[in-house]
Amino acid sequence: MPAVVTAPSPPRPHRLVAWLHRVRTRLIVAQLALVVAPFVGLELARVFERELLLREEESLVMVAHGVSLAASRGEPVDAIATAAQRHLGAQVRVLDAGARPTFDSGPESLEKVTVGRTLVSSSTRAAPVQVTIDDPPPDGGSFAGRREIAAALSGRSGRATRVTSRVRAVRLFVAEPIVGPGGAVTGVAYVARTTYPVLVSLYRVRAGLVKLGAASALAALGSGLWLALTLTRPLARLTAAARRIAAGERGVQLRVEGHDEVAELARAFDVMSRRLDLRLAHASELAANVSHEFKTPLASIRGAAELLRDGAADEPEARARFLGNILADVARMGRLVTRLLELGRIEAGAEARADVEVDTIVDEATSSTRARGRAVEIDLDPRAGTVWASGGELVSALSSLVENADRFARPGSAVGVRVSLRGERTRFEVRDDGAGISEDNLGRVFDRFFTTDRARGGTGLGLSIAKAMAEGHGGEVGVSSAPGDTRFWIELPGR
Repeated sequence: MPAVVTAPSPPRPHRLVAWLHRVRTRLIVAQLALVVAPFVGLELARVFERELLLREEESLVMVAHGVSLAASRGEPVDAIATAAQRHLGAQVRVLDAGARPTFDSGPESLEKVTVGRTLVSSSTRAAPVQVTIDDPPPDGGSFAGRREIAAALSGRSGRATRVTSRVRAVRLFVAEPIVGPGGAVTGVAYVARTTYPVLVSLYRVRAGLVKLGAASALAALGSGLWLALTLTRPLARLTAAARRIAAGERGVQLRVEGHDEVAELARAFDVMSRRLDLRLAHASELAANVSHEFKTPLASIRGAAELLRDGAADEPEARARFLGNILADVARMGRLVTRLLELGRIEAGAEARADVEVDTIVDEATSSTRARGRAVEIDLDPRAGTVWASGGELVSALSSLVENADRFARPGSAVGVRVSLRGERTRFEVRDDGAGISEDNLGRVFDRFFTTDRARGGTGLGLSIAKAMAEGHGGEVGVSSAPGDTRFWIELPGR
């Protein structure tokens, strides 16, 4: 019983590693990344919010410094306060040494566009809601009880944040000391602003990111289903078909519609499957033909050996005749084996191709025929200097055509070999003046083991070798025949 040869299996990976390497898993990960990206953006928006609040506080500090410097010099602060209220919406006040207001730019006015943390669409609001954010002095009219004011009166900068009641936000307070000519603190520059405008901008970003996340989730779901239907399922069917072929099943076909890479792979797989089936059928047919061709000489050898064993060896004439038959059958089997090896080598395409000289090929292919005394007329097109081919295979194929012409040409006549160019294709043509090929046999001359000259040692493989060589090089082979003019040709494409 022949041994069963199987391909070595790769080491089995860990279950998690195997799952991660699946195409389906990679697609899921890609879709999840698409969904998660907007939510990562939300977290980045929070970081951005903190940075914006720091920038807001720095802006208020710059305003407070400007007011403090102007007040220290006795200059009016109206222009600075107006600019701060116009660009920042900040409330600017100047306090005296008792922390009582001596200047107030007025309360902060906002357009309220949120309910809690949710933005209200402008299309659902009849008119903007204006909200006034004021910070009146405590009882007694002095802000001295606030820690940021106390810090400023002591000569240091003061900072504070307080929750507002009118909108969902906090208010930033910055207090800077006003230093008089003698270096004493004579008052405080007090600037305040809510963070509501910053938060509204971030709410808009967040709302957009939430919508984008929802849209991404729907897109990921839809694209995931589409990819599963158009990619993973065809690949699963392709894998199942490959396993059926590996198990020895014949005639496996895979139908995948479309024009993408998976469909192209499936069509290439179908072509490969059909070619494998054809190769298997070819191998089975070849085995049957070989067994049939070997059966007759083996039976003849066995019969002659049995007769010699049974007494024919004692008669010199009978012994010589039977031994001659055995030698003739062995020689025929040797020719068959040699031709089969040539045919197998050519069909395997193992020989490398290169630019080979046409005149060298023709000289090698006709040398044995000329050595037997047959004249060979050679006509080479001067433009056909080289041909892209496997030199040994081309010599074998052309030799088969020349030997076939030598076998059937009239005694004393010449065999013609002509090489010509047809565009970029090179044509090798062999002619003889024999009786020609009948209509019934003309369509069978390239079949393996078909021969009409078995009595003279024909194997029926020479023309099959020529056909296999031509087709293996992407070329063509053909024949035309009439009494006195039979032509076989091989045409090979350019490089």
